[in-house]
Amino acid sequence: MTIDTRDHSIDYFKGLLVIGMVYTHVLQFFSDVSIFPSIEYSINFFNLITFSGFVFCFGYVCQLAYYRKTFQLIYKKMLLTGLKTLLAFYLSGIAFQVYVGQQALNMNTIVPILLLDVIPGWSEFLVSFSIIILLGLVFFPILIWISNRPIVFWIICLLLLGTTWIDYSKVTIPQLGLLVGTTQFPTFPVVQYFPFYLIGMYFARHRIGFKWRYFLTSVVGSILFLSYLIFNEMQLPGRFPPSIYWIIGPTFVLYVAYLFTRTLDKWKAGSSFLRIMGENVLAYLLLSNIIIFSLDRSLTLFIVGPWKGLFGSILLLLIITFLITLVNRSSRPRGRSISFAQASTSYSVGVLSSAKKEEESIK
Repeated sequence: MTIDTRDHSIDYFKGLLVIGMVYTHVLQFFSDVSIFPSIEYSINFFNLITFSGFVFCFGYVCQLAYYRKTFQLIYKKMLLTGLKTLLAFYLSGIAFQVYVGQQALNMNTIVPILLLDVIPGWSEFLVSFSIIILLGLVFFPILIWISNRPIVFWIICLLLLGTTWIDYSKVTIPQLGLLVGTTQFPTFPVVQYFPFYLIGMYFARHRIGFKWRYFLTSVVGSILFLSYLIFNEMQLPGRFPPSIYWIIGPTFVLYVAYLFTRTLDKWKAGSSFLRIMGENVLAYLLLSNIIIFSLDRSLTLFIVGPWKGLFGSILLLLIITFLITLVNRSSRPRGRSISFAQASTSYSVGVLSSAKKEEESIK
């Protein structure tokens, strides 16, 4: 009998974030604000919390899975995780250019994405995830040192937040824009969001639960965000590139969600559906993106409201969950270990190949 020592609370957290991100993407592609004005609030809310939440979760998971061990034991696994996430960006980005951008599936489309000269829409978060994980590997000993020194830790977090005041218009190199932000294209700059990764590490390292100082700090962050809205006629602060108000805005919601999912795990009340999504985040985000992009090309007149959009999102996630279960079951009898990330990659390549054949048949 094996004992499950995995921290499922963070899986539940990631599962909630997956639902939020997929729901937002469904609304952005298949709804219309002019017909359903209320969806704007849902989109803005999930846009505010999802990326920052995922970065926090990655920091938390990396602390438990990697930073408690020696570099020699984990560097290959951590490198592989970063590269798999980069591959997911490539596949999602190519799918976006082919299905949504209606570009030909050829080297002129693929190479700029591979070189990170072009960052396709609705895929930019994946490349940022990858860079964050790879930076976590490069600075492995430094991050461990920082996480054990609270004063240094919080000073560095504040310094990183201070980079939100740089002149983003001066950054014209795409690859540099991925790191520090730019006005040239939408991106989630790694440096500005890196405090969430560090805080995730810190919370996992010190087993942080409810503490008044963190609760009040999270409240202050979100109050500053709300104050910005009030004093700017309810106009959102900058997201692409991010302002300080956008970065600190989700702190209260994320801290409450963190405490909520810890409670679910403590009471053994978490949903297996949430847990599966949390354990397979990359597969869900990649496959949902590719399915949404391909449907956008064929369902041009299809419009959903907030509730139908939510139902469609859950249905899409259930289909992916079924695929995960199917892959896991089919791999067991033969005694082979096949990850769902590998299966989703194969599926993605198959979808792109079918798009190429469809394009050739039209010609």
